[in-house]
Amino acid sequence: MAVMEKNIIDVQYSQKEWSKERALLRRLVKEEGSKVTDVARELGMSHTTVSLYVNGKYSESEQFQASVKDYLISLGKWEENDDSQILVDAQSQAPEDGWRTNIKDFPFIVTADTKRIWGVCRVCKDQNEMGVIVGDPGLGKTFSLESYMREFSAFNAAMITCDETTSVKSMLVETAEALQIDTKGTKPTLMRRIVSELKKNPRFLIFDEADLLKGPEPYETIRAIHDKAKTGIVLCGNNNLAIKLLMYAEDKPEMARIRDRIGYFCRLSGLTSDEAIRFLDDINATAEAKKMLTEIGRRRGIRQLVKALSRLLEVTRGERITTELVDDLGQIVLSFNA
Repeated sequence: MAVMEKNIIDVQYSQKEWSKERALLRRLVKEEGSKVTDVARELGMSHTTVSLYVNGKYSESEQFQASVKDYLISLGKWEENDDSQILVDAQSQAPEDGWRTNIKDFPFIVTADTKRIWGVCRVCKDQNEMGVIVGDPGLGKTFSLESYMREFSAFNAAMITCDETTSVKSMLVETAEALQIDTKGTKPTLMRRIVSELKKNPRFLIFDEADLLKGPEPYETIRAIHDKAKTGIVLCGNNNLAIKLLMYAEDKPEMARIRDRIGYFCRLSGLTSDEAIRFLDDINATAEAKKMLTEIGRRRGIRQLVKALSRLLEVTRGERITTELVDDLGQIVLSFNA
């Protein structure tokens, strides 16, 4: 190995010292699946240099940073004045002194489910495909979608949240609103306006809580937007979303078109014990209390784990969390024992 490369490898930069450019390029390679070879070619650098750089073992000049920034901008991966939103693994941001005592101090934990959600969104956006993501309540679907929007796609995506009252008309209105275009007009007028806008300014569409849509018509409308605008779309919801789509396709032949358009399907598996343990690593709690909280996370999902931990931190104010406190909490919060 050349002396120069040996000197580079001997240097290890703390993630606290990382530039925004380095952190975002690492995410592009490590989490979004971009190949180092392709990145190196686009940057005009060697494979070794880029590999060392994204692993924190290569210094960066102003010219180096500028090249990386320009590359990220060309991919739509850069937002000005947004340094605070860069996501990092929980292990890389352990508190320097003492325990975490406020739920707001906990970093966003990138779970396997989060990566699956980001992966489906990325491929559907890049390939103009339709995708479906389903999972039990409380698995962090919406938060992961919001993090995808914030981190990777704020300027070329729009997110629409559905509910039980969403009709075809209201869905078209909310889609137009998300695209920041005129929301007035009949359903055909809104459809034409949305399709025209997406053709002129392509955007990836995410419909969250899509399992709450009533009847087949809203789904057929989403399919029509996809077909006419040639844009990527992801439907996300609880597990019965997949059941509804299959049921509608069996009962109504025309609904088979949306089933046949779905190029990517992902069923989330929930928080693993290791992920919950990693999240709980920096709290002042007994080993048994951590085991109980880990089980809450594994059975009930990240949402309930965060809720449980938030309540416990409010009560203890930095003092040790015990099994008795977790038991007491379970007596007043029904969902922890469901």
